[in-house]
Amino acid sequence: MAIGPQGFIMEVSAKERRPRAGQKGKRGRLATKEWQARARYILRHLDDPIALQRSPLCRLVALERLAKGKYPNGVVARGRTLHDLALECLREIEAELDGYSGAARFKKFVVLTRCGLGVTKASRELGISPEHATRCLKRKLVELFTEKLSSKLR
Repeated sequence: MAIGPQGFIMEVSAKERRPRAGQKGKRGRLATKEWQARARYILRHLDDPIALQRSPLCRLVALERLAKGKYPNGVVARGRTLHDLALECLREIEAELDGYSGAARFKKFVVLTRCGLGVTKASRELGISPEHATRCLKRKLVELFTEKLSSKLR
């Protein structure tokens, strides 16, 4: 129940109660869209630990613990740890796609992304349009990458 603009009591639907992108979900957990936005940022800046250090994910307690263990005296320890974690997630996705001929193009896209190629260069390498790579391959990659990364940082 909520009070409407003219002072009437209104019923609030479940959809309106759901957190929007950028808002926290139950108990401070990030919404899926927010995780995906952060995953896109990580994939875009994969080879730049300084940019990765600026990611809000670096403020997570789980990542800070990993950073203190791996790079105790590092200047960009959290960025380097996030980079290592991102590469580990990409390798796991690649390994899960082994042996599936229907996922060969997607697997190659994952490999090219892990090697630091952007969508345009990767699409050129695969012989497809950048629009198709963005709409299909990158969308799938972001979904899988988000799932892997969020499971490691929770």
